[in-house]
Amino acid sequence: MNRFIVAMFATLSSTAAFAQSTEAPKVVAPEKLASYWVLLSDSVEADVPNIAKNISAPGCAAVSFVVEKDGSASQIKVQRVVPAGDLGRIAQSMASHMRFEPTVANSGRGRVFSWLIFPFNSPADAAARSAMMQPCAIKDLGWKDR
Repeated sequence: MNRFIVAMFATLSSTAAFAQSTEAPKVVAPEKLASYWVLLSDSVEADVPNIAKNISAPGCAAVSFVVEKDGSASQIKVQRVVPAGDLGRIAQSMASHMRFEPTVANSGRGRVFSWLIFPFNSPADAAARSAMMQPCAIKDLGWKDR
């Protein structure tokens, strides 16, 4: 009888955990992401090919992702790349290496869906850099866009 109760509890616990992880995360605009999760600065790496289309051109890539309860990024999708080429693959690689820590306000480690723009070969001038990233700007992205 005790084994049955333990087995039943284990089954119900795993079902609840599965249901919890399949819930849609909260959609958070990039400017509000730091209210929930903080990017660890030493966590972003990228797999960069030696030869790729437009790899040395100034450009940007907008990438959406889900920050999971463990601080990793999942469900990564390249939403926009300017200019067309292989910068999207590099941005996707960068996003897959991102690691986050929850803020005090997000002590429950709530999952969030957000997006970021990765600049490539950007000019030193802030105004020129902002203009270069403007084509990748996304005003609003919903969970359906994942």
